[in-house]
Amino acid sequence: MQDFEVAIIGAGIVGACIFSELTRKGVKTVLLEAGSDVSNGSTKANSGLVHAGYDPEPNTLKARFNIRGNQLYPAMCARLKVDILQCGTLVVANENGREGLNTLYERGLINGVQGMRIIERDELHEMEPNLADNIDIALFAPTGAVVSPYLTCIALCEEGVVNGGTVKVNFKVDKINKNNDIYEIFAQNESVTAKYVVNCAGVGANEINALVGAPQVPLSYVKGAYLLLDKSQQGFVHHPIFPLPTKLGKGVLATPTLHGNIMFGPNAIPCEPHDTTVSAENIAEIKEKVELSVKKPNYKKVIKLFAGVRVVSGNDFVIEKQDNENFYYTAGICSPGLTAAPAIAEYVVEKMHENGLEFKPHKFVARKPYTCTEKMSKKDLKELIKTKPSFGKIICRCEKISEGEILEALNSPLKPVDVDAIKRRVRPTMGRCQGGFCLPKVIKVISSYTGIPPENVCLNGAGSEIILDDKNTK
Repeated sequence: MQDFEVAIIGAGIVGACIFSELTRKGVKTVLLEAGSDVSNGSTKANSGLVHAGYDPEPNTLKARFNIRGNQLYPAMCARLKVDILQCGTLVVANENGREGLNTLYERGLINGVQGMRIIERDELHEMEPNLADNIDIALFAPTGAVVSPYLTCIALCEEGVVNGGTVKVNFKVDKINKNNDIYEIFAQNESVTAKYVVNCAGVGANEINALVGAPQVPLSYVKGAYLLLDKSQQGFVHHPIFPLPTKLGKGVLATPTLHGNIMFGPNAIPCEPHDTTVSAENIAEIKEKVELSVKKPNYKKVIKLFAGVRVVSGNDFVIEKQDNENFYYTAGICSPGLTAAPAIAEYVVEKMHENGLEFKPHKFVARKPYTCTEKMSKKDLKELIKTKPSFGKIICRCEKISEGEILEALNSPLKPVDVDAIKRRVRPTMGRCQGGFCLPKVIKVISSYTGIPPENVCLNGAGSEIILDDKNTK
């Protein structure tokens, strides 16, 4: 048994932000994740947009935390040493949509969005030459941005670890007892104790609430599928481009990613909590809707289909404290949840502080970023290879990822061991071939470094072994 002041259940972007916030304030904190890695649920299957804040209804938690989160992101990314593309966002329409865009503009002003303006046809098509021909007008919000949602989450968790926090993966909470003022949290034969508990379990939020008798939150689940295009399409759009939003959400967008790909999605389909399948009907719907905004997308360059599940609770976020207990819960953190996460963390941590959680003097330790050989000058790369030859051995040719980068990720603060966990950190198997050529090499590097037999190296957690030996096929 290990003793902590705070236990956070769920290592998506909200849990990671709270973990980072607490550890930087000197609070002994543990982050508990049921999966084999952090950022393993909705966070990894996300558009990666830092929303400006014109979409949420005024005077809601969504509006409040969207605006504050947007303000926090640039400094947070600089502190974490992760990239942010501050390109702004566009909501586009034909002339019939002018009133709707003006409504968004006015809502944005009420919420506190800075720098918005309406852009007319000539300037708009100069900014985005691949817009559909009937698009006449757009709302431009310069404070919108693009990040890597999974790498941001990973970096927050790494920052927490190097500042004294603990992350436990494969820790599926199945029981919580309370003795006096201390919670004991169990996962199979392991347990931790904490004075404060924060439930950030996403799709499992009500299951965790039930373990302590906290209220059940009305939840529904919406699946959003995406099409990811090869880097050869870089420049097809330069900003995230939305249609006018509807009651179902912000609509299917066309957006650049941080790494040079183009992405289309998501749609919005009611689903079961863990359904991330992508059907032919999903693909057809995305294609139909994205062509309302852009023309002639090259679907032959699609290299990956994926989906994420958004958890919805009415029209707003749920961020509550159980009556007379030190148990806090978040639920329904759908879009703009990624944007709002650092502001939600700020709010929750302050509420705990008001209720007796003590902050302690702490000397901040900066997270070390991963080496990216693709960004290095030839001279600097040559010098690096002299001292560390593994950085000269290319494993993933699509993304130009070296063995040294993979070894560096394996030795990072969270000590990942799955293929997908390495992919989310330094991108092998994420290129055009999607691991068709480099996957065996990635498995070999993981196996050689960790001592895990190649047939036991998993794609994403136990049961996803990639190599089948005679024993596994029986």
